[in-house]
Amino acid sequence: MQGQAAITELCLMGGLRSAYIVCETALIPKPGRYLLAHEDESGRPSATELFAAEYRSNGFVAAPPIPREWGPGSVLDLRGPLGNGFELPLGSRRVALIAFDDDPRRLLPLAEAAVRQDAAVALVCGHPPSDLPLQVEVHPPRALEEVCAWSDYAAFDVERESVPALVRALTGTRHLLVGAGGQALVRAPMPCGGLAECGVCTVRTTRGTQLACVDGPVFDIRLLTLER
Repeated sequence: MQGQAAITELCLMGGLRSAYIVCETALIPKPGRYLLAHEDESGRPSATELFAAEYRSNGFVAAPPIPREWGPGSVLDLRGPLGNGFELPLGSRRVALIAFDDDPRRLLPLAEAAVRQDAAVALVCGHPPSDLPLQVEVHPPRALEEVCAWSDYAAFDVERESVPALVRALTGTRHLLVGAGGQALVRAPMPCGGLAECGVCTVRTTRGTQLACVDGPVFDIRLLTLER
């Protein structure tokens, strides 16, 4: 789907610039899915990937960062939502959210969904936001094993270059941490959004080489490998 959206407000999340984007309901990306956004006046030749960090009645707040050229009143051309997102099982009662090496904002819409189905939520990250829902328990990165073993569903946010480190962390412990079920948002540049299959967002998996822009960016955690 294609359409236009407007930035009505700028905000800071963890010291990084974000924006409240008003758009059609059909354009709002579900957790883990993304939009490609372009502003003609920005002068940028390529589009910017946008993930939702928070939902509002007529739009969403984008996970940071956003281009410095964007501001209130900017009009964006959007394409999407694109890719495969998170699928929180309806029966989950213990949900773990793990920001492996970055800001956890892309995972927070899952926290809202989990709370709505009366699940307990644990967030593992190095720098938790100050405006988390009261129902979310925060844990430091060293609690990764304990929290994953406790969960019946785990969602990860990880840069592509850090995937091998995540796999080692999940398999080199007393518990097979991926056995209870989990998914990972693998972040990589996705400039073509699946149109050109340019290969920039290649991800190595147990099924061979896949593209984050169409096969992901959310993958079953059991598909990720130590290969770069």
